[in-house]
Amino acid sequence: IKIKKYLPLANACLCLIDEKTTSFKSLAADTEVEFIEDDYMAQIQVIPSTSRAYLYKIKSQSIPWGINKIEAPGVWKRCNGEGIKVGIIDTGIDRSHPDLKDNIKEAYGVMDSKKTDDDNGHGTHVAGTIAALDNNIGVVGVAPKAEIFSVKAFDEKGRGQVSDIIDALNWCVEEQVHVISMSFGFNIKSRALERAIRAANKHNIIMVAAAENSGGNDSVLYPAKYSEVIAVAASDEKDKAADFSSCGPEVNIIAPGVDIPSTYKGQGYKPLSGTSMACPHVVGAFALLLSVSGSNAENARSVILNTAKDIGLPKETQGAGLVKVSAAVSSIKKAKGGF
Repeated sequence: IKIKKYLPLANACLCLIDEKTTSFKSLAADTEVEFIEDDYMAQIQVIPSTSRAYLYKIKSQSIPWGINKIEAPGVWKRCNGEGIKVGIIDTGIDRSHPDLKDNIKEAYGVMDSKKTDDDNGHGTHVAGTIAALDNNIGVVGVAPKAEIFSVKAFDEKGRGQVSDIIDALNWCVEEQVHVISMSFGFNIKSRALERAIRAANKHNIIMVAAAENSGGNDSVLYPAKYSEVIAVAASDEKDKAADFSSCGPEVNIIAPGVDIPSTYKGQGYKPLSGTSMACPHVVGAFALLLSVSGSNAENARSVILNTAKDIGLPKETQGAGLVKVSAAVSSIKKAKGGF
C-alpha cells in the first residue's frame, strides 16, 4: 500500500493498492482505521450544448437575464462583492480572460498534472456568473468585484475524484475564502468528503452546490445532499423549474439555470444550461450580502433563504424559492459587527 496524498481536512489519506491484493481490507479491522472507501468520481452538472450554445465574442457589455432576474444590479451601488473571497472548485479558469483576470486572485491545481487553466470551459463559465467584471465588455457577474480563488479539481471531460475535491476544500480553508462554489455531483455518499465538508463548515465558510441534472423526485446528488451545503435547483426565464433540475427534500433554493450566457475558455462567451449554472448565481448573492453585512456564515444563510421569493413550485422543487439579492441586502441593517 502506497500513500499518495494526505487529506488533513478529512483526517484521511489517499492510498494506491494493487488490485490483486486483498490484504488492505483487513485494515478496516484495525482500531486506528475508522473506515476505508473508494475514491469516487464526481461529474460537473452541465447539460450538453444545444444549438444555441455557441462560442461567441461580445464587444459591448450586457447583463445576463439571470443576473437581472435575481435583482443583483439594484444593489451594486451599495455592495458589489468587494473584499469577499470566493473559492471555485471546478475545471479551472481562463486566467487571461479580459472579463475575469482582474478579479482572479489565486489559481491552484490539485490534480496530478497540477494544471490550473480551464481545458473544459465549465469553470470559466461558473466564474463569470459569479464575478465577471463590470467593464463595458462581455457580461457582468452577480458580484463584479468579488475575489476569485480558483482550484482545478476536474479534468477536460468534467470528471474529478473525491480525494481531489477534499484537497481543494482544504486549500480553500487555508486561503480563508468566505464562500465555495461546487457545481458538480455524484450519487454515492462519501464519508471522507462528509468529514471535510463538516470541517470546512466549522471555519465559517458557506458552501453552495448544484442539485443535479437528472430531474425527477429525490434525485439530489452529493455534495448538495449534505446538510451543511446549500443545494441549488434551476429555473428558466418564466420562473418555471428546468425540466432537468433535480428535486428532493434537500433542495434549499432555486436560481436561473437555463441558457445562461457567461465567460468561456479561449477568452470567449457561451450560453450553457444546468444546475451548474444556477449554483453560481447563489454564490454571487452570498458574496454581495457578505460584502455589506459581515461574514457570519450562518446568519447570511438564513437571510438568503428567508428572503427568497416563492414562485409557486413544490418545496422539493424550489426550496425556499427564487434567490432575490435585493430583498436579502435590503433586510440588512448595517451595524457594527455585521448582523
